[in-house]
Amino acid sequence: MTDRKTMIIEKASELFAENGFGATSVQDITDACGISKGAFYLSFKSKDSLLFSIFEYFGDKLINRMSELGDSPVNDRERFKLFLSVQFEEIAHYSDFILMQMREQTSQISEEMMVLLNELRRKTYEMQERILLDVYGNEIRPHMPDLLALLGGITKGYIEIIVFSKESLDYDELGNYIVERTDSIVSGLSKPFLKSEQLIGYCVAEEEGLATAKELVEDIKSVKRKVTDESLLISLDVIEQELSKEDYRKPVIVGMMSNLTNHTETDVLLSKLNTFINSDSK
Repeated sequence: MTDRKTMIIEKASELFAENGFGATSVQDITDACGISKGAFYLSFKSKDSLLFSIFEYFGDKLINRMSELGDSPVNDRERFKLFLSVQFEEIAHYSDFILMQMREQTSQISEEMMVLLNELRRKTYEMQERILLDVYGNEIRPHMPDLLALLGGITKGYIEIIVFSKESLDYDELGNYIVERTDSIVSGLSKPFLKSEQLIGYCVAEEEGLATAKELVEDIKSVKRKVTDESLLISLDVIEQELSKEDYRKPVIVGMMSNLTNHTETDVLLSKLNTFINSDSK
């Protein structure tokens, strides 16, 4: 992501949080950024496209912070605590924006946004699962859907306090508290209740692996609507054309996929393409 796009996203999120999405115009955003409207539209096709990119930016930032904990020189229990406290810190930092979005969300969430939110949920589940296995061992694996659901319920309750009540909490202490409560849950596990397919988002990656070429073509068309970089559009066009063929050329698609890396606009699509290609026997 370019420095200009990052600046627009950060300034716009502040304005949306302060004034509301509907009451904030593109002119307001460009004035705050000190850029022209032309410069804005070179980065974003519309205000709605910008809003999607804000969610994408926040989600990527959260996932990256949590992923970095895997390299931190701490024990597994401390990493679990940090994983939780980082989530709360990021939510608190953007709580005004989140609250604004919840108040103004009157229309149905777009399919594109649902894909993004499902991908964020899937990545979070993957990291939570890895940490729980590191802390408690493989014997908890049959209980994983239940543990993820219970952990999600606990964290959701505190997130609501952070967003709605504006309570100033000690996130390290809260992380420790939740780790201790998880200890109690694990020690009392009996017969598993949930099956993996019953936990929404837990099997998203597996489902995405079953995506057809036709479905990926539709995803590409959706991504192209928010991309402005010409070289990126060319790569997307080539992949779309290949997947539209009955006998597509896998090496061509793989070659073009390398051009999609390090672009937030194509993160979700790239993940789905990787899963599709890796599951293909060609």
